[in-house]
Amino acid sequence: MKTLIGILLCSICIEAAAQNANPTLTSKFISLSGGRSTHGTGDMTGVSQRVTYGQYFRKKLFWFSAVGADIHDGKVLSTTTQDDGTVLDHSYRYTSGAIQITGGAGWSILRTSKSELGARISGILRYQSSSYFDQLAVTYDPQKIGPYPATFILHTSPQRTYAVGVGPEAFYQQSIFKLLFAGLSAGFQVDTNGDVLTNISLSIGKRIK
Repeated sequence: MKTLIGILLCSICIEAAAQNANPTLTSKFISLSGGRSTHGTGDMTGVSQRVTYGQYFRKKLFWFSAVGADIHDGKVLSTTTQDDGTVLDHSYRYTSGAIQITGGAGWSILRTSKSELGARISGILRYQSSSYFDQLAVTYDPQKIGPYPATFILHTSPQRTYAVGVGPEAFYQQSIFKLLFAGLSAGFQVDTNGDVLTNISLSIGKRIK
């Protein structure tokens, strides 16, 4: 453990020294990211993607804007087994999809011409369409309702919603060619519709002088 901590501290010192020794850094960037996402308490999983453009106005500070989309789905499992052993699926399946525009600012904790570690926070404008339910009950009574279960669904929330929100995120980027980079980010967002989303994404982008 002490050896690993020592290596990490040495790496940070080297990055910091390189940061101070290399003043010629690009001022703009554009990237495409995508990855795994969860919606709500984790009962809906899916994917998200985003296109981001950003520009530095200080050595370690930048603003950015992005447009993205995500889709999540899940189900309430309900099955019956027939006399011949066949299993029938009566599950209720639901999907939530959205597009959103984000904009915000970020801070690079360490920034060199080869790598970057930082955090950013964004404001969000989000449009979403969802078939998720507010209440659901499954009843199975072969004598009264037949051989299949009955599903009762109540929707009290609108299918289509508009919301504003906020989302913090941590990121790391590493150059793979002269001006191209690959990265990893992790974050979450909350909005006025009561939705909570988390995501872990990979990205590829280009630095622009």
